[in-house]
Amino acid sequence: LALRAGAKVADVEFIQFHPTVLWLGPERSGQQPLISEAVRGEGAYLLDDEGKRFMVDQHPLAELAPRDVVAIAIMRKMQESGKPHVWLDVRHIEGFENRFPTIYASCISHGINPTNELIPVSPASHYASGGVRVDLHGRTSVAGLYACGETACSGVHGANRLASNSLLEGLVFSSRIAADIAANLPKQSAPVENNSREILIDPSARREIQNSMSRGAGVLRSSDSLIRTSADLTRIEDKKSLTPCVEAWETTNLFQLAQAILKAALIRQETRGSHWREDFPHTSAQWQKRILQQLDPQGNWRTGYQEVNSK
Repeated sequence: LALRAGAKVADVEFIQFHPTVLWLGPERSGQQPLISEAVRGEGAYLLDDEGKRFMVDQHPLAELAPRDVVAIAIMRKMQESGKPHVWLDVRHIEGFENRFPTIYASCISHGINPTNELIPVSPASHYASGGVRVDLHGRTSVAGLYACGETACSGVHGANRLASNSLLEGLVFSSRIAADIAANLPKQSAPVENNSREILIDPSARREIQNSMSRGAGVLRSSDSLIRTSADLTRIEDKKSLTPCVEAWETTNLFQLAQAILKAALIRQETRGSHWREDFPHTSAQWQKRILQQLDPQGNWRTGYQEVNSK
């Protein structure tokens, strides 16, 4: 909505992936049950399809390595095996059903008994650090439009959000927005005539968009994978919806956001925070800046940059 209104977005390439989400099959979409990192903190093992612990060779902390390290290792293992998940082993954790009653109940409800069965897990998108660019009062680049929470890019999360900071951001910025609206809300004017054309993507393309983005713009990214996904989106764009239904609008929203993520991920030729490029594995001082994007009234993408002070 903000993009189509002409607002600037920033940092949309920084998407945090949680390494262990309960895998429920290829047809399942939407929010998946989370298998908390606390489970690995209690001693759970990550196993490949042959039953071998693979994190011990990846990081000194093994399963307790940072999220991005674990997610990358899992995705690589999935690519090697051709399987859509790896396994989480909690069978040796005494009293698991009492220590993690919610996770235990979720597994049981999906036909998995974690006390004697392995849990299928895979990475999934968890938090968007970027979003609609706002100032310290929650104001966007469109007068009268405010944004707060995960939809906003206030800058407080940097390139990879720390745990629980999203709640604090919501509390702080919602208060600032309310105060700013009360003090500065301009007098409302007459609505502008709507001369836009509704060009919606058919809802049948939703799964294609999701699968292509997961393959090429998810945890593992490279120039080749991003370009392949961009080609997929170009092809998908021709699938127009004949009916302006809710599902078509949702699919169109996903499509436009996917475009923004791809463009920024291709531009940022480095690895930083939750943005990981296989072809540019190191952080570069040249890219210590935000990538700003905007749609002009004709629907063309505009890109700009904002320097970031590390202090």
